[in-house]
Amino acid sequence: MHIGKKMDKQYRLALLILLIPLITLVASTLTFYLGYKPSEINANGNPLEPKIDTTNLNLIKNSGEQFIFEPGKWYFVYFDNFDDEELSLDRYKIARSSKATLRRESHRLRRLVIYKDIEKFNKAESLRAQFPEVIFLYDKDNLFKQRMSENLSDPYVSKSMFLVDSFALVVWEFNISLPFSDIFEDLETLL
Repeated sequence: MHIGKKMDKQYRLALLILLIPLITLVASTLTFYLGYKPSEINANGNPLEPKIDTTNLNLIKNSGEQFIFEPGKWYFVYFDNFDDEELSLDRYKIARSSKATLRRESHRLRRLVIYKDIEKFNKAESLRAQFPEVIFLYDKDNLFKQRMSENLSDPYVSKSMFLVDSFALVVWEFNISLPFSDIFEDLETLL
């Protein structure tokens, strides 16, 4: 009889071990289909609503060819008018650091600087030379700036950094007051 009671306890334990993942799976599936979601996003940056479309822009690379956002890649975007080289340097360092600290996901994140004044861009050659991994794009006809300004303040004035998702939509804004640690925390969650 002693062996029978021991076997009965082992069967119950085995059944419990098998049921726990099944119960977890059923509960999570039900909450998903019933529409449960957190009421508040715990983020440092600002999610953008509506998201801003980046198709049909006239962004030109240094080589003269047109730039198109690549599906599956994320982009860290900064609009620079090159008025304050020290601020530009600081913002570029944040963009570089974000890629370096993301390790596993770093291959998915690219850094873009959008500019509208070719003369100021050419004068900032020493700044650009420090960041060869950054893609500099000329916003011909100011289409990107106009699209951003429809929903937000002028990105050249706000000095915010933006995140473009893998569907080529501007989805997140990181204002100038955020330290790198807060930006990194959001990037780690979003990517």
